[in-house]
Amino acid sequence: MTVRQVLGVLNADRAQPLACTTVMTVMSRLAEEGVLDRAPQGRGYAYTSAVPDEAALTVREVLCMHGGAAVVHFAIEAALDPGHRDQLWRLLEESL
Repeated sequence: MTVRQVLGVLNADRAQPLACTTVMTVMSRLAEEGVLDRAPQGRGYAYTSAVPDEAALTVREVLCMHGGAAVVHFAIEAALDPGHRDQLWRLLEESL
């Protein structure tokens, strides 16, 4: 979506509309953080999601903030639940 398209959606139900520059700034920052991808389109950019869902975004943030320690704690927590442990093993086997 372009900034104008997002602006239209966001302002559809707002009493006080957001400024185009506000939406452009936020979308540009999200692209810099890797949350959105952007490609040139006309005089601006078209944006798409860089992550498949909120869980992927959360995992990315946690790994950026805590690195390997987050992976260790995640594995420990997953191991405590047999269903999660089995799912984790399946995913690891598939990725190797």
